[in-house]
Amino acid sequence: MKFDIAKTASLLGMETVVESLLARTDTQGGRELVMAVRPAHDAGEAERLLDQTGAMLNLITGRRDFDIEPVGDIPGLLGKARKGRALSGAEIVSFAPLLRTAERIKIIFAAEGIGEESPIWTDMPAVHGLAGLIEESLDDEGNVIPTATPEIERLFETVNSMRRSIREKAEALIRDTSLASMLQDEFVTLRENRFVLPVRAEHKNHIEGIIHDSSNTGQTFFIEPKALVDLNNRLKTAEMELTAEIEKLLAELSGMIAEEADAIETMYVSVTRLDFIAGRARLARDYSMARPVFGERLDIKRAVNPMMAMEGKIAEPNDIALPEGKRILVISGPNTGGKTVALKTVGLLSSMAKTGLFITAAEGSRMPFYGDIFADIGDSQSITENLSTFSAHLTVINNILNRAGKGSLVLLDELMVSTDPKEGSALAVAALDRLAAMGADVVVTTHFGEIKTLAQFSPEYHNVSMEFDTLKMRPTYRMISGAPGASSAIAVAEKLGMDAGIISAARARLEGGDERIEKAMDELREQTQRLNKAAREAETLRAEADRLKVEAQKLKDELAAQKEELAKTAKRKISADVAAARGEISMLIEEARKAAGEKESLGKARERLEKIAAQARQAAAPDEVVRREELRAGDEIYVLPLEKKGTLDSDPADGKVEVTVGAMRVTVNLTDVIGVARAGKMKRKAPGRDRPVGHGIGGSDAAAETPELDIRGMRADDGIDELIKFLDVAYGGELRELRIIHGKGTGALRTAVREYLAGSPYIAEFRTGGPREGGDGVTVVKLRG
Repeated sequence: MKFDIAKTASLLGMETVVESLLARTDTQGGRELVMAVRPAHDAGEAERLLDQTGAMLNLITGRRDFDIEPVGDIPGLLGKARKGRALSGAEIVSFAPLLRTAERIKIIFAAEGIGEESPIWTDMPAVHGLAGLIEESLDDEGNVIPTATPEIERLFETVNSMRRSIREKAEALIRDTSLASMLQDEFVTLRENRFVLPVRAEHKNHIEGIIHDSSNTGQTFFIEPKALVDLNNRLKTAEMELTAEIEKLLAELSGMIAEEADAIETMYVSVTRLDFIAGRARLARDYSMARPVFGERLDIKRAVNPMMAMEGKIAEPNDIALPEGKRILVISGPNTGGKTVALKTVGLLSSMAKTGLFITAAEGSRMPFYGDIFADIGDSQSITENLSTFSAHLTVINNILNRAGKGSLVLLDELMVSTDPKEGSALAVAALDRLAAMGADVVVTTHFGEIKTLAQFSPEYHNVSMEFDTLKMRPTYRMISGAPGASSAIAVAEKLGMDAGIISAARARLEGGDERIEKAMDELREQTQRLNKAAREAETLRAEADRLKVEAQKLKDELAAQKEELAKTAKRKISADVAAARGEISMLIEEARKAAGEKESLGKARERLEKIAAQARQAAAPDEVVRREELRAGDEIYVLPLEKKGTLDSDPADGKVEVTVGAMRVTVNLTDVIGVARAGKMKRKAPGRDRPVGHGIGGSDAAAETPELDIRGMRADDGIDELIKFLDVAYGGELRELRIIHGKGTGALRTAVREYLAGSPYIAEFRTGGPREGGDGVTVVKLRG
């Protein structure tokens, strides 16, 4: 397949990317947009395209129901409908996917809050009712449904009824003994949509009727008996009426499409645009791509060649960067070591970024927005222009030198080869210096020692090498920054089995200056490899440390949650145990009322239990900040029986204090409070944080009204916690009747409350509240004596 894209992009492998995009679009219009893809003119336009891709990626990740149905040539069909021509059923039904998709997109956009500020927003026009009408009238193949209209339904029933009658009549003729011997087969068939009988050739004149056809052998004639002619005629008439009614329906549907042609055309443009964007997003998702960042210099992290990834090939990720102040990236190393792949990767990722595509690299990868990308890759021999490989190569280089400049990316594979190495090397260095002076960024692969040496010391050059495993005698495809690479030609030749004498002779010829330079480069490369390995290990350790830090924090949070849950469970168990013990002691007291001595003993036990309960609450309480004897009105306190913080309303008097807990005001013993903070130094509470859970317990109003606990709106567990504390305080006083306000709601809280009360040792009895007490939303409780 030929693609209308720039020649450079073609050299880099953009066809593979385009093919992958085509496979991820669902509409004809979307595929046309893919085929016409062009790089953005400036960074702003490219950023807008990347914004679209990113927004769509977020949408398809969160909404798996986002789907664009396959849509065909809608513009062509709209043109036909606008001219007043009736569309076929198959043509009409092809509008349904577009209409359904548009409606679904409108719903998803509304649900996700995607508005005009979103890069993928589109004001999808509404075409009400047309999709439903098409689906009610036609099946998926475009055939009219028998129930499409009342008249069509009637005619379908008429035609089917007549066909059954004719078939029954024809089958009766077959069973007629006077005709049976004249028939070739015992079945009824159709010719020209009329029911006929298969008659033997020798009896064709013995049956009165119309001959419609004969078999290829001439042994069978298909005759419409006279008895069926009238019935077939009436059937034909009914079928013509049905056809006319169907054509009328199709014409009406075609007219509706023509009336909505402008809206449907806008809808088609919007859906196909979203399809194109969705194709880019799906590509990014399927290959775990990252959004590129346009910056001042090239710095791509963990880059993988997109073409290799999309072809399912395993590729080694590499960091490819031009350090600050550098213009020329020199890639050296062995043949088949990945130099050309690395060069193409830089160019292809840069091209993809310019077209709004994410790239096969890690997050945070940066690159300049290259206005032009030039490339000379592969054999440039031109037979048609009678040019040698080197001459054709020079023609391309001249063209690049004439057009490249600031903001350009130039990719040169094996610059100035196919000629004398010394002259080629000199030309290569001169050309590279010119490109650097013009402000272009250059990536060049080379085997020339002079370029590798220059790149080690020149301020505008930067060396990278493709690693070669000398022990296994094979390339690793891993890039080493800051060191030149050895060509390893002799080593590769030796591995491939070249004659040992030739290998020895070649090594002997290298002795001298070239060998010393190569050894020095080897030492530099090994040193750089060690440093890079140490850096990688340090990065791995840092990443592991970060991971452990995250896990430690997670563990800390989990332990804190467990501690809180355990404390909550422990409090509940302590309260339950105390309540059970109190209940048991109360029953013993009741049984021992007639025995004064035992009653005194049990009274002491009860006092002991109260002391244990107080100690349990004290253990769960916060630290004392203000001593009890120093408490004053306004200070923040913690009420032990209620296990809540509150505020002192008055100075302590006679061992009692009045406190406000949320909206509840109670009088409690001074020994039941802990000073938490001085007035004026308390932390500001969020409004409504404490809800009123009860009132009147232990206060002067206790006799004025029945104390109550309001737990409406709480979860069952939280409500029971409040109920336990409420009963614990109430049972220690002189009150014997309480009101629990739980509300009606779903009944879950009411059920939980009454189940707890049924098993509580505090409770003598309980009942549903009366009409003036709150009805079924209230439970009235009587405590044991």
